[in-house]
Amino acid sequence: MEDKLREIVARIAEATPDFDIDAHLRDDLNVDSFHAVEIVFEIERAFDVKVPDSRFGKVQTFKDLLELVQSLKG
Repeated sequence: MEDKLREIVARIAEATPDFDIDAHLRDDLNVDSFHAVEIVFEIERAFDVKVPDSRFGKVQTFKDLLELVQSLKG
């Protein structure tokens, strides 16, 4: 799951997928609001989950994002 999520974030953020797990999405990976919408769409499609806006809004780092997706997959 982590590798697939890294691939999604790296592709959309135009980064290499070897970024640190604690990388800040906005500050380290330059993910803006447009990228964030794309990431959510790709996560929902790739993992067959629905990402609630309220929960995604609390995501700061890649680790936060990974934990969110893991919790949605149960």
